[in-house]
Amino acid sequence: MLILVQLQVIIAFDFQRSPNYYKKGDKVDLLVNKVESDHTQLPYPYYNLPFVCPKGRGSSAKAKSLSLGQILSGDRIWESDYKLEFGIDQPCLRLCNLVAKETGIGKAESLIKDGYVVHWLLDGLPGATTFVSSNKNNKYYAAGFPLGFVEDGVSYIYNHVMLVIRYHSDRKNKNKNTIVGFEVYPKSVSNEQCPGSSKDYKNFALNLKKNEKGEVFSQSTIIPYTYSVYWREDNSIDYDSRWDLYYENETTTNHKIHWISFINSIILLSLGSLIAGIVLLRVLKSDIEVNSVSSPLPTTNNENEKLSNSWKNLIDEVFQKPVFALPLTILVSSGVQIIVATLGVIVILVLNSNLIIGKSTSSTAFFNNHQGAFFSISLFFFITLGFVSSYTGIILHKIFNNNHINVSYTQKTCLIYSIFFSGFLPTLILTVVLILNFFVWAEASSYALPFGTILVLILLVLVVEIPLGIIGGYYGNLKKFDNRSLIGSYTGYSKNETKDKNKNFTPTSSKKKVSWLLNPVTSILIFGTVPFGIVYVELLFIFNSVWLEKTTFYYMYGFLLITSLILIIIIAESSIIATYISLAVYNNPNWQWLCFRVGSSIGWFIYGYSVYYFTLYLHIHDFVSVLFYFAYMALVCVVIGIGCGSVGVLTGLLFIKKIYSAIKLD
Repeated sequence: MLILVQLQVIIAFDFQRSPNYYKKGDKVDLLVNKVESDHTQLPYPYYNLPFVCPKGRGSSAKAKSLSLGQILSGDRIWESDYKLEFGIDQPCLRLCNLVAKETGIGKAESLIKDGYVVHWLLDGLPGATTFVSSNKNNKYYAAGFPLGFVEDGVSYIYNHVMLVIRYHSDRKNKNKNTIVGFEVYPKSVSNEQCPGSSKDYKNFALNLKKNEKGEVFSQSTIIPYTYSVYWREDNSIDYDSRWDLYYENETTTNHKIHWISFINSIILLSLGSLIAGIVLLRVLKSDIEVNSVSSPLPTTNNENEKLSNSWKNLIDEVFQKPVFALPLTILVSSGVQIIVATLGVIVILVLNSNLIIGKSTSSTAFFNNHQGAFFSISLFFFITLGFVSSYTGIILHKIFNNNHINVSYTQKTCLIYSIFFSGFLPTLILTVVLILNFFVWAEASSYALPFGTILVLILLVLVVEIPLGIIGGYYGNLKKFDNRSLIGSYTGYSKNETKDKNKNFTPTSSKKKVSWLLNPVTSILIFGTVPFGIVYVELLFIFNSVWLEKTTFYYMYGFLLITSLILIIIIAESSIIATYISLAVYNNPNWQWLCFRVGSSIGWFIYGYSVYYFTLYLHIHDFVSVLFYFAYMALVCVVIGIGCGSVGVLTGLLFIKKIYSAIKLD
């Protein structure tokens, strides 16, 4: 029941959405959304702009109901007063004559100079600017159209739009037409006359009159808004492929880059697998079965024997309670939730893409036609998987505290831990989001979450995620493992038993060796390089789509899934290598936080890359946008670090369990 309620609240769209069919004369709704820029991170609702035709005072415009995902992505969709009738051309229509005050003119000038573009929607398609690719001479679309332009330091506003709407006609039924293209050609016109195809007209300049001190006079300017509508039949495009033109300019070059990156990732994976294979097959196998070592390091036979036995003598210490066991358990259990949710969302995206790698066609139609669907489904997976977080957390807490895994906690203890494990991550994310919300709210940005949305998010955590977490913790507490299984197996001897059973082992110093390799900074730099090299190309495209070129779409979900799986494997192999080095070479049994550090190191690399990307590519100067960028990137990198860190710890745990349960004593 909780999940069904969550689905209705979060998603709020029809999964079985079919094409809208039109016949001549049918009303077609043009929806206005927001304006945004590649030079700032603050979008604004279109109808909140003080220089556009208002939605009030006789307007028939109404706000559209939005999914939670749309709200989180900054969408604010309204009906408009643009009158469109299917198949009927309108050479010139007047929308309004807006009387703009000096504040409105100043705002328009500022937004135009910052390169803001307008986002409209028609039958689910974004209003697009049309371009011709330089390499293939093909037409392609960029979502949105500019608010105006700047010439010789003067800002000109686009107050006339020519709307060209392309439709596909069913040859068998002329009343069954679908819209396949929505092109917007904006123009700046100094009067109420529609320019048509003429180029002989003056542009509408925004000039604020100022006194000798540079202060703006109280003034008003009349801005005439007009539009024209043209319908064009285009049977070369059907409904299923109508989004192709939004990707046309990106496909070929990006496809090649992704394949090169894929080959590079396979090479790195092969090298990592080779090193991990040496550890597992040559060194550990001989240690366990023959009680000798074939070390890859140039040592004497005596040194080899000591190296062989040193990690065995740590059999009791490796299973001792790590420092800060509860925080470690919280991080790892939250990381499991992140990994499962992330892979779940990516798999949904790939299935939606019909398993096509690096190709965007009709297969992406669901997420294209349902604005905000990505955020909605991501939120659904994340909230629902609070169950997994607590289930895993309870089991790991028993292991890390060296408790017998089949002994259940009391109901009160289980309840408290379950709340910790399922509530930590959403609390962290909500705290950061709410703090940033104050800043974007002060700027009147559409990224500012309404109070109702904040309340819904809090209720989703309190009413859905934490109860599911309590259920997960309950079942995790009751879970019984076979003592012969890897997880339920032996977790260390008692002190006396250890001394007795290890009497034939070569003694080693109990003092741990100090290693520069195990130093936090060094281990992060060494073990984070290869994982970052694997994800670098995908990061570049994702950063471009999210932060730099907001009119483009990321669609390489097949490559993203493969990259994610390779990343998980590399982190697992790195954790095995780091754990063995810690035990066998440096006689250090503290593997838990080392494995977490090895796995989470990629988070530091990604944040470093975000600083590099900001410096090199983004030209953002206002404080709120800078704060927004770095705060959200820090949050994303923390989440990635926790998720990948959990992979490292779980791999280290299985590795430790395996090698110590397989020891054959003389």
